[in-house]
Amino acid sequence: MIADLSDRLCKAFCSGISVNPVATGYAISSPFEDASGDRISFYLAPTYDGYTIEDDGSYLSHLIAKDVPITEGTRGQLLDAILQKGRAYWDKDTYEIKTASFPENEITERVVDFLSSMIRVRDLELITREVVRSTFREDATTALASRLGNLVTLEENAAVNPRLAEFPADLILRPRAMTSGTPAALYFVNSNEKLGEALLLQMEAQNKKLLDFKVVALIEEPEFKSIGRKKFQRAQNRDIAMPIFRGDEDAAVEMVGRAMGLPLAA
Repeated sequence: MIADLSDRLCKAFCSGISVNPVATGYAISSPFEDASGDRISFYLAPTYDGYTIEDDGSYLSHLIAKDVPITEGTRGQLLDAILQKGRAYWDKDTYEIKTASFPENEITERVVDFLSSMIRVRDLELITREVVRSTFREDATTALASRLGNLVTLEENAAVNPRLAEFPADLILRPRAMTSGTPAALYFVNSNEKLGEALLLQMEAQNKKLLDFKVVALIEEPEFKSIGRKKFQRAQNRDIAMPIFRGDEDAAVEMVGRAMGLPLAA
């Protein structure tokens, strides 16, 4: 039974793999498909001291076109880790996934490793919502620190005022010494609950007449997929600054600076 099953599985996998000679070496097509239904394919190319494996660069180019940040942050780290395990890397200029040269007797093992990495890399598009959320926070914090770091200090998960200790913000931005402007309590908003936190702080500050700071709700994406329009309207009508980050990151960060009254250079 086990031998028969092993033979059948071997035939099933082998029948789904095709190898065809091309100008640069061999084109290998696997039985596995990506989300669009295309078979995952790559190339085996001879070198002066062995062989290399590489794809055509189309998949990572596709991620870049979809604004998936593969060069930094959580997804960038995940991509590098996946490829490292498959003994591969990606070319920052061509977006091709490649291996270094290896000897002929390693071809079978290296092809399996490379294919495994190519399959796992496809999961970057299916990354869970929680990881995407953490990526948003990481990306936005990096952008804020890069543009405003010389003007403000940044403190995570803190209260903007001791009298508002029950309402910690995701990020507190305070003007540095000799820098004009007011502090900001900023929330990374990708849910109704998170926008509600910003709204509660704004209302509590108004009730206590603590008006020496700004509440900022940094919205993740412009489609409002996870934020209700009614909730957005309530926050907007209560004077909460709400820049939208994805797709216009630099302008969103500039809006945070303007809301704080910082002396932004042109």
